[in-house]
Amino acid sequence: MSRQFEFHVGELRSGRSEHRIVRGEAAVDWHVELSWVCPDPPLHFDLELAPIAGGISVMGEIAATLTHRCRRCLTEWTEPAVHRIAQVIVTAGDDEDEYHLRDDVFDFEDLIRDELMLSLPLAPNCGPDCVGLVVEDGNDLNTDLSEDEAAASSPFSVLRDLLDNGD
Repeated sequence: MSRQFEFHVGELRSGRSEHRIVRGEAAVDWHVELSWVCPDPPLHFDLELAPIAGGISVMGEIAATLTHRCRRCLTEWTEPAVHRIAQVIVTAGDDEDEYHLRDDVFDFEDLIRDELMLSLPLAPNCGPDCVGLVVEDGNDLNTDLSEDEAAASSPFSVLRDLLDNGD
């Protein structure tokens, strides 16, 4: 865990404060198979904390720069992303699916990482017209193919061959 994500929330827990703004930035190295959060520029978060019965509500935004690799053609692209967050930190209970406040300092790293990583696409695609991977002979399927190459790359080419042979 990183101190960049740790904030004192005791005044909210005790009821001495109605809300608190938590802002920060951090260079992180979080990724799933084909998408990741770029460490430069750093991730920014702007959260508003408020006491509620049984815990603290967390609302705000996470802004980061993401890099994706297309699952079809392996092209990489980078894009900015802003993710809205709405969570609850509970003060009691043992449910592993909840974020728990054990003392007056809360580390927001797990909460922010979970929210951002769950928003990433599992199978990123560079565009609706992406045809696919580079084939063995080095031709990129996203470039213009000759008529013969286009016919051979069709998933129905096997059926076409059967019709041509009279079978």
